[in-house]
Amino acid sequence: MQPTPDAQATLAQLRGRIGREAHSEWHRITQDMVARYAELSGDGEGEWIHLDPERAAREAGYGGAIVQGFFQVSHLIKLSGEAMRSLLPFDTNHALNYGFDRLRFVRPMPVGARFRARVRIAEVTPKPGDSFLLKEALQLELEDGTVTLAADWLFFLGPRALAGTFDAPPA
Repeated sequence: MQPTPDAQATLAQLRGRIGREAHSEWHRITQDMVARYAELSGDGEGEWIHLDPERAAREAGYGGAIVQGFFQVSHLIKLSGEAMRSLLPFDTNHALNYGFDRLRFVRPMPVGARFRARVRIAEVTPKPGDSFLLKEALQLELEDGTVTLAADWLFFLGPRALAGTFDAPPA
């Protein structure tokens, strides 16, 4: 089934945005947040590398406690949303998390470090029903530029996800 003319025009607009990049706001994960996440998820529960900053400073070699990898992942939806608003505003009710092609924990994130997401539109693939699969290349970076997490994240954009997005010419 061929995409409708509107979907073809949307695809052209989306592809014109491939390679564009944006950042989220700066954020910080505190030791209390790490402890609450460990308690709620079981991720890191009883692990001094996450929960005991003094011992972690002495024994781990990272200068203190580090944030759980999946706690970093749990921040991606908010951070990605902040960054993507400037690149491609879409209706999140019609944009579904399709999963990851790649997810890597590149370096530890120290508890208390300021970090943000760097997001780039990497690829757009047409899907049946005037829908699209959008690949977002995403990194979490610390203030000094150290990347702690790198991912290729996929979103399924249904036909209503982009309604009104391209009413104006692309910037």
